[in-house]
Amino acid sequence: MRRLALFAAAVVFLAMLIPGKFVPTPPPAYAEPLSETTRQLLEKGLSVVEIDREIERISGLREDTERTIAQNETKLAERQVAIAAQREKAGRVLRAYYMGRKEAMLGMLVNFKSLAGLLRSWDLMDTIFESDRRTLADFNREYEEIRKGQDKLKKDKDELSRVAAELASQRERVAALQSEIQSAIDGSENPALAQKQLEEMQAYWKSAGLYEVRRHFSALAKAMNKLPEWMKDHPEALKTKGLSTTLTLTDAQLNEFLRGQSELLKDFTVAFKPNLVSLHGKSGALEVAVTGTYTVENEPKNAIMFHMGSLVFNGLTLPDTTRDDLVRDFDLGFYPQQMMAYLKADSVSLEDGKLIVKLKIGK
Repeated sequence: MRRLALFAAAVVFLAMLIPGKFVPTPPPAYAEPLSETTRQLLEKGLSVVEIDREIERISGLREDTERTIAQNETKLAERQVAIAAQREKAGRVLRAYYMGRKEAMLGMLVNFKSLAGLLRSWDLMDTIFESDRRTLADFNREYEEIRKGQDKLKKDKDELSRVAAELASQRERVAALQSEIQSAIDGSENPALAQKQLEEMQAYWKSAGLYEVRRHFSALAKAMNKLPEWMKDHPEALKTKGLSTTLTLTDAQLNEFLRGQSELLKDFTVAFKPNLVSLHGKSGALEVAVTGTYTVENEPKNAIMFHMGSLVFNGLTLPDTTRDDLVRDFDLGFYPQQMMAYLKADSVSLEDGKLIVKLKIGK
């Protein structure tokens, strides 16, 4: 039996590795529609799972930052030892200038008795001055490296403080949610059933839900990366008037494009509304709904970036940590300069069925 179980687990794992072939575990089935109380309970249960995942990510980030600080402190200490020798050399050079030794040497050039003597004196002085320049330059370089190292160390320590505060905040958030969940279960008509429903939904999200959501977002990000190339073949979307160019993309055009990029996006629909873009996708028993908006960003480069406002999975709203995680990992932005290098986005607006981008000449 144990061998059979291991074989079955291996088959499921291999199936997950084959794109488009993974058949997710079906979601928990309930005899009747969920009550608002149960829905809120399940939402909080998913939030706990996702915030725990965020805590794990932040903990890893804190460990990385602590390791970086330790490495930088070691490097900085080594540089401070090295600069001590450079400081002594530079001090000797400067003292020599201030005590008149250089003037005495310059006097040798004035009191020469032959051209050969002048040339020898000149070569000697040139060698000394070049050595002095190198000594001072080495000191300045080492000093600048130490200054940069100290600045980097301060930034790392500030980042560590921020990460530690965020970690503490998320832990408090989870503790509060867990308290609310326990109170809701204890106060329900059937605590055992409520606990069972909660655990089933959490297990389903961990085993299949999160995987499916990320798989679809990955397909969407890959498709959006190809949108500038697609736009080159649809010049009718661009209208130029003087030095101003307007790009108009309808949601029908975008849906046609997306569905042609991946089988996963066949049942995915984008809708443009005033100041809002909505995305809805369904695959078997899984359903995802996303809302957000677009803004023009110039850092690190000019782009029309998507900002996620809400994320709903099978009727359950997921927390901000899940949205932030997806935005970090999957770029749904649009980069006009990939379409035409001399154009950059100046403004973006959403109307019924249309995304309108004002473009201008720029780098």
